[in-house]
Amino acid sequence: MRRRFAIALTTTLLLCLGLLTSPLIHAGTERQKARFVGAYHWHLTETWFGGVSAIDLSEDGNKMLVVTDRGYFIEAALKREAGVIVGVEVLRKSRVLRPGGHFAKRTGWRDSEGLARLSDGSLVVSFEGEHRLERFAKPGDLPIQMPWHTDFDALPLNGGFEALAVDGRDTIYVMPEVAIGPNTKIQVFQLKHGKWSTAFTLPRDKQFQPVGADFGPDNRLYVLERGFNGFGFRTRVRSFDVASGVAEDEKIIFSMAIGKHDNLEGISVWRDDAGDIRVTAISDDNFRFLQRTEIVEYTLPVSP
Repeated sequence: MRRRFAIALTTTLLLCLGLLTSPLIHAGTERQKARFVGAYHWHLTETWFGGVSAIDLSEDGNKMLVVTDRGYFIEAALKREAGVIVGVEVLRKSRVLRPGGHFAKRTGWRDSEGLARLSDGSLVVSFEGEHRLERFAKPGDLPIQMPWHTDFDALPLNGGFEALAVDGRDTIYVMPEVAIGPNTKIQVFQLKHGKWSTAFTLPRDKQFQPVGADFGPDNRLYVLERGFNGFGFRTRVRSFDVASGVAEDEKIIFSMAIGKHDNLEGISVWRDDAGDIRVTAISDDNFRFLQRTEIVEYTLPVSP
């Protein structure tokens, strides 16, 4: 999500200096012992590169699809050594097209923020600015408009559906960055059989807003949350069991204070070769030269 230049400058200066790195402390929910694997700084000199807002990894974690908030799909291969990302090779770049086949001139009309993959391999993308959901058979194809609900028209310009996930039955879940209703709850909506309904709510912490989501191979819903206090970004990932239609068994995967990571906005959860759950997140550099696009990974060891 874009930030004003002055705020971004202050933020990224702190990030570069590494002044604030201690983890946040939370109570009342189970904290899992996630292990930090690594953070890879992904940099390209092309002017179109940046603003990465969502990520989808292949089952083996070696192929990556990302979408940027200026309307580009980027397909890439990840080079790993001992399971740690050491390189990224761009395989293909394609524009997120409008229904008429053109590329929107105004960046606000192509502010693609969320990404999820359906069981047939097609892609669902959520947009801010001109709030909507669209489906693409593959990157570069023309979009198919997805059902919308008029209640969503009231979403603020910069507070729409950044967090987007699809479960094993192709039910689509979205959650607005800004609260709709009580500000102590994250409202989760679902699109099932072409109809929108309220799915459930998650407890909301005023320090954080939901910016990414994914269902892991354990069928749990993982939610990436980002906080901003005027100086920098804090990050948290939680997971929930939602099989019953209610969010239960909340777990904090990791929670980091300002300066540990950049502006993490996209999340993909998969199982690595060791059988561990791996959480991969990617940051949006807001097209600011002092910020960075980083790919961050944590693992959750398999329970004995």
